[in-house]
Amino acid sequence: MGETTISFESKRIAVVTGGNKGIGYEISRQLAAHGVGVVLTARDVKGTGSC
Repeated sequence: MGETTISFESKRIAVVTGGNKGIGYEISRQLAAHGVGVVLTARDVKGTGSC
């Protein structure tokens, strides 16, 4: 599993729960693509894709 360090100097930061798969994953991916800092949380590592 890879991690990316984000800068919290961004004006917008989102916390996404259940972000390791499904809707949460897609929301996290799209927010990050638009320059929003994303803090992704999940219950387990299973199902984790790469952003």
